Amino acid sequence: MAMLQSANSFPDHGSGGLGRVAHGALTHPSGGHDGPRLFLGYNTLPDPPFPLVGYLQYDMDACAADLDPAALLRAAADSMRAQPVPPKEAFDESRRRVATAMRVDALVMVVAARALAPERSQAARALWANLVEGYYRDGDVEACVDAREAAVALGVDREGAQVLLLAERDPSGGYAAPARVEGEPEGELFDLLGEVLDAQYMWTKAAFAL
Repeated sequence: MAMLQSANSFPDHGSGGLGRVAHGALTHPSGGHDGPRLFLGYNTLPDPPFPLVGYLQYDMDACAADLDPAALLRAAADSMRAQPVPPKEAFDESRRRVATAMRVDALVMVVAARALAPERSQAARALWANLVEGYYRDGDVEACVDAREAAVALGVDREGAQVLLLAERDPSGGYAAPARVEGEPEGELFDLLGEVLDAQYMWTKAAFAL
């Protein structure tokens, strides 16, 4: 069973609690970087009910883990919306106290990726130019010989903040320290993350009468 992890000691990458949770998810030892992984973030927004920023990895079956990121998020949102709210007696007082202290504020997804560094590679510069000019085609990054293996964490919170962190993989198979990808992150995956987070928050609020 997944255990709640503290993120208080992690760097925030300029995004407060959301950045700390994204950092924790990207470096989480048991999560790996091979397939999509989802992490709930707690107490990342102002005025937390308890002074602990934490994260918890979603338990997913093998079928869900094999989905592509967008399909995984759609399935997670549909599953959460369909989840019945248990009766009041389903949780004991200690479980209710934990739910009251640990507010669901954020969601992070970790995926494997291919990273490009235009400042280091002529091929990467050409690919970025194609992207900017509208000539990018699906599969171009995978075909680029100078693209590097990496893991990426995409995070959102309930106030609409978003963060994108990247950890490059070295030849030995290890990962570098996470770094923030500058710019304003956007796109379908962030939108879908927001949908899953909203569904999770609403279920938790109803289940524990928060």
